Amino acid sequence: MATFLRSLIRKAIDVLRIKYEVYRLYQLDLAALTAMPVNTLPAEYQIGPVTESEVRNAKSQVIAEQAWYGGTDAFGFAVFRDGQPVCVQWVWHGDRYREQRGFWPLAANEAKSVQLVTALAEQGGGLATALKQYSAWQLKQLGFTMLYSRIWWNNTPSIRVSEKSGWKLNCRITQVRIGESHSTLRLVVRSRLQSKAYPALRRISVSIVRPVAK
Repeated sequence: MATFLRSLIRKAIDVLRIKYEVYRLYQLDLAALTAMPVNTLPAEYQIGPVTESEVRNAKSQVIAEQAWYGGTDAFGFAVFRDGQPVCVQWVWHGDRYREQRGFWPLAANEAKSVQLVTALAEQGGGLATALKQYSAWQLKQLGFTMLYSRIWWNNTPSIRVSEKSGWKLNCRITQVRIGESHSTLRLVVRSRLQSKAYPALRRISVSIVRPVAK
């Protein structure tokens, strides 16, 4: 019976041309950070800001492909090895985020992590976690008060990195668009933590939004 229902649902999705996206939205309240995180990476790794040019010229193709995230209203951070960026994070804010992504509304003192990538040969060493902790502290020093990160619902490695870095689940978001509709149905289910922190907000809300940029 369950197999039949799944098959029926898949056929309905194909016939109606339903497109759906399911995400987890994490947040980090920068006011809760009281000290710069200790860098526990081996001595051959250094963490710091990174420029668009440094990323573009990286030896790792995976890293070099992330250069376009740099530019106006973007902050870049990286883990370096032998002077080469091997793990890169880009954070957007302001008009850049609003016009090119706009997935989640940001206040003037808020920003969103839009990309975090580790070179294939360096994965599994804790670089992404260390970088996400470092960047949060640096952004706090720049006056930002809240950071967000959108993660595909079953991207277990990214979810693990966020949770190890101290980020908390804000909500789960499901977006559905039928056919060539120019509007998207958005279902937001807030976490219990978020519901307790902001009792005026409904735990479950439904809205219609314009299609979001990728």
